Amino acid sequence: MSGSGKLYLMALCGGADRPIRALGGRTPFQAAPTPNLDRLAADGRTGLLEVIAPGIPPESDSGAMALLGYDPAVHYTGRGPLEGFGNRYWDPEGHSVAFRINFASLDTATGRLDRRTSRDLSDEEMHELVAEILDRVRLEPGIEVRLTGWGRHRGILAFTSKTRHLSGEVSNTDPGFVKQGPFGVPAPEHDNRPLPARPLTDDPGAALVASLVNSFVEQSAKVLEASAVNARRLAAGRRAANLLLVRDGGHLLPDLPPAPARISMYGQVPAERGFARLIGAAFTTAKVAAGQSEAAFYADLLPSLLADPAEVVFAHIKGPDEPGHDNQPPEKVRAIADIDAHLIGPLRDVLGPADTLAVTCDHATPCEVGIHTDDRVPIAVAGPGIRPDGVVRFDEAALAHGSLPISRASDLMPWLAKVRERS
Repeated sequence: MSGSGKLYLMALCGGADRPIRALGGRTPFQAAPTPNLDRLAADGRTGLLEVIAPGIPPESDSGAMALLGYDPAVHYTGRGPLEGFGNRYWDPEGHSVAFRINFASLDTATGRLDRRTSRDLSDEEMHELVAEILDRVRLEPGIEVRLTGWGRHRGILAFTSKTRHLSGEVSNTDPGFVKQGPFGVPAPEHDNRPLPARPLTDDPGAALVASLVNSFVEQSAKVLEASAVNARRLAAGRRAANLLLVRDGGHLLPDLPPAPARISMYGQVPAERGFARLIGAAFTTAKVAAGQSEAAFYADLLPSLLADPAEVVFAHIKGPDEPGHDNQPPEKVRAIADIDAHLIGPLRDVLGPADTLAVTCDHATPCEVGIHTDDRVPIAVAGPGIRPDGVVRFDEAALAHGSLPISRASDLMPWLAKVRERS
């Protein structure tokens, strides 16, 4: 990307939403005080972007891929492979398959499944549970197991082998999502009970991996049931993390051309790290520390973004996503207001005349739905060569009237490159 200035691309994770009854029929972007986002909209061009395609809800990794110019409908091979590669759970000389997992809670008496263990596992609890599983679960010879936990209920499971072919073409054990090619899509109707993994092709490697998954889930459940971590959780009135749900498996990494510009990515998701490695981008883990306020985190993040030497600085800002998953509209409004006041405003104030700022979302997480959806996401872009289009509010309804000449997220970077070449 040419030009003396830089492009700052801010992806507000899960920020896009739908009108919410608890907010008087407004979306969180409409309900939050956003003078700086509104000023960005007024100064630039605006619109709504389709992140992947109708019927395919993006994840943070596929959303980042699209926003940085790589169409997931063409390149994506699944969240699992990028997670495994990002955590270096990939054997370049052998065979690898990786999945994303949830630490779930199953009430064996009632069959009730909490797919996210109430989202309250601490890092210390997860590390202890992972260590116990790895110490006690045994699979057949020649199969190496990698497992990690992160982010309150999430994790990565990977199998590698020097000699045995492994295929990730297996079904999810998580009943909430169906494997549709490389994408995990919400199951429209499902019994809220864990499922066995099944091979989805006649490939013997898929049959082997389905067997490995089922054995691992069964053995790990026994370990989790006996864990002192869960005994303490139950004694404190919390749900036990006693089951692993496995989904979005894959054995192929995407074949991606190198980035056409120097890109630096700031995020939290191992899959983003994997994507960055594949395109030759720098990656920095940037997340709120324990006990740190989001405002303080943004104050710490801003100098790093400004000092970064890359031509394109991409930041995945997590704040709005979890309130969307937890159906907490006031918290989502607060998260958006904090981003506006403590990140977007200070960033805009110090940008030079040659710099470009784009603010959008990697996906929608509507509060009343509680999961990612395929809704189009808002975007506003201001910088040299970009004429204002008359929109003065940053929200889903207002930006629908914008004049941005693209409609898909993967077209954003090529369009910006042309604008910057002309300016």
